Amino acid sequence: MIPDFSIFGLKTFEITGRKITSSPRKLDTASVSWQTDREDAFSRGGPLPGYPYMSIVECETLVEIPGHAYQHNLRGEGLLRPGHRLESSSLKQPEEGWDEGPQTWLTTDPSAFAIGNVHPDIATLWCVGIDSKDQVTDRVWRVSPSYRGIIPLDDGNPKPGKWKGTVNGETRQAGSLSLVGTTFVDENGVYNGWSTARDSTLDTSKVAVTHSLLSFTAPPTDKVGRPYTPARVPLLDNIFETTSWYSSAGFTWNWPPGWKLSGVQWDQILDKDIYLYTLTHEYVPKAEPKLT
Repeated sequence: MIPDFSIFGLKTFEITGRKITSSPRKLDTASVSWQTDREDAFSRGGPLPGYPYMSIVECETLVEIPGHAYQHNLRGEGLLRPGHRLESSSLKQPEEGWDEGPQTWLTTDPSAFAIGNVHPDIATLWCVGIDSKDQVTDRVWRVSPSYRGIIPLDDGNPKPGKWKGTVNGETRQAGSLSLVGTTFVDENGVYNGWSTARDSTLDTSKVAVTHSLLSFTAPPTDKVGRPYTPARVPLLDNIFETTSWYSSAGFTWNWPPGWKLSGVQWDQILDKDIYLYTLTHEYVPKAEPKLT
């Protein structure tokens, strides 16, 4: 029979140094040992003492004096500090289109990850979807949002836009025309027009240029149908620019001639001032044959 005894001093205290492991893209871990007067003082899933954002994942209890003294060897997982930690990322910045992709974050505040919320580190990326949101400990969640927007370059601007051009040959029925004073030269020689009116077809080119870009300003939809010369203009050889042989009888005059903005397509992220749009520029000659 164990004689009566008394225990003086603290009954609950930390008895060994702490071992902490922190990884850049993983949960943090910590190991501690405590002395208490209760066998059930700690349990798996409970808070790790000294670490409010870590939970106990292992609890080994050694009985020293039944009913009076117990040693608890604890290991916890979570985050050492509140906030967010990037676990994985598939963000991409392609040559053309949105900068976008999925990521996975460890966080103590899952409400920070919701559709319409800004990226934790990049103020011009926005959450457009949540793939999953799981609680991995009592105080830490794993969230997988998808982001879309603009990843700025070092100067703060979006990546350069993408230019594309189309130049197609086009044959136009011109009706009865007199081509006095016209001369065309190619690798086979010189060709002169005719002085008498004849039913004619004329070969020319149809030119269009598109410019796709990311922008913090709305697209210029107010300029559609108006003169708008693209920053990059392809070489042109359009016979309808030779005005000396035009006749009002055989041609329709275009106004205004030259480059115009013929169309705008755009995509906007939610209600944010951030856009992906494509401008289509077409070249309008001074005159074109009347259709017969």
